[in-house]
Amino acid sequence: MNGRNSQLARHYDALWQDAVDYFAIGKVALDPFLIDRRRDHRLGLTVIARPTQQVVDQFSALIHELTQIEPHQHFYQPSELHITILSLFTATEEVEPYFAKIPSYLTALDPVLSAAERFTISFRGITASKSSIIAQGFPQDGSLECLRERLREALRSQNLGEGLDARYRITTAHTTIMRFQTQPLDLKRLIKILGGYREYDFGQSAFQTVQLVKNDWYMSADKMEVLADYPLL
Repeated sequence: MNGRNSQLARHYDALWQDAVDYFAIGKVALDPFLIDRRRDHRLGLTVIARPTQQVVDQFSALIHELTQIEPHQHFYQPSELHITILSLFTATEEVEPYFAKIPSYLTALDPVLSAAERFTISFRGITASKSSIIAQGFPQDGSLECLRERLREALRSQNLGEGLDARYRITTAHTTIMRFQTQPLDLKRLIKILGGYREYDFGQSAFQTVQLVKNDWYMSADKMEVLADYPLL
């Protein structure tokens, strides 16, 4: 494992430990919008990439297993599984000023994404936050990190960087597979099952396309609109 991925592994390990310590009190952090998503009007613009079908099938097998013991949680559908390359701004209800700039966003992003190279991510193991279950992704070279930096530079050069990295600066290549919307039926059993997947090899995805999408907070398939597809070189 290279230095970059060693750092990522430590980050994922820290997330897991923090989550397990929190779960030890018998609770999880609930997403306040999932019980009634009609109240959630947050939208965003995001550059995403979708794992290969082989990896999606592996994720789906785990999701199926988890639904057997925690059927009331929010699970991502196969068409919703993704990695975030860059959020152009944090999803918000006050989205109109950002959407009005979509032509400008496209002008800034098109040259970078049209010239972007393919990248590969190895999905190995799961981790968790207090509110979600996450598949760990490890880029196989520096292509993804370079792409993110080129996108940031292009957006800032066009005065479109105001919403970038507002919550945190994205450095991982993870895929969220489940969010807590209610207290688990059997949290101890869930932790035990997840522990068995801490080093599980879900396979590699060689990403050949990225997309710019309009999306809600959960990348819901019925609320997502693809604005542009970019084949990678």
